[in-house]
Amino acid sequence: MQRVLGKSPLAYFQDLRIEHVHLLKISQASVDQIAAEVGYAEGAILRALLRQRLGRGVREIRRSL
Repeated sequence: MQRVLGKSPLAYFQDLRIEHVHLLKISQASVDQIAAEVGYAEGAILRALLRQRLGRGVREIRRSL
């Protein structure tokens, strides 16, 4: 996977989960609910990933409508 896509399997799946960030913008679901929907056990993990990958937190993303 590293050779073909240039990223680890973990990074690939994290990228797929980040693609669902639009759920924060279009729904009123909690971060915990969205995290569960994309495969994380708790919202804190999704929050940390968003901050790490996008440089923005949940509030900033929701305000950017």
